[in-house]
Amino acid sequence: MYKLKMKKILTFLMISLASISICYASEKIILEDYINLFAWEKRLVLFISKSKYVYFINETDNFFKENNCENDSRNLHYVRIVGDEVKKYIISEKFKNKYGMWLIGYDGQIKSYSSDISLLKEIYNIIDKMPMREKEILEQKKKCD
Repeated sequence: MYKLKMKKILTFLMISLASISICYASEKIILEDYINLFAWEKRLVLFISKSKYVYFINETDNFFKENNCENDSRNLHYVRIVGDEVKKYIISEKFKNKYGMWLIGYDGQIKSYSSDISLLKEIYNIIDKMPMREKEILEQKKKCD
């Protein structure tokens, strides 16, 4: 009797834990909150694209793969939301139904936006003119080749 009761209790607990895990796994990420996790720690490039924009996706991905040192030296973090991944997020009005890339500063504010790859060509110039970046350059020990 005791073993049967314990089995039922354990089964109930396991089912409860599994259903709680499933609920949490299906919760959406609030994009603004996610961005705020990086405040005063990282600059962000937020990239949101439909899957069909293959050239845009590939160029952006390649930029971040090929320029690790430059991106690291500027404390730049890549946030990539492509295709159906957008369904994982609760997106605020300033990003909702918009595609492209946003440069977001340490303060969480949008510094630049582009609906094509043009931002990638200017991103280092934009960052390097920021007052906090000027201080980082003076303190930086490692140089990129």
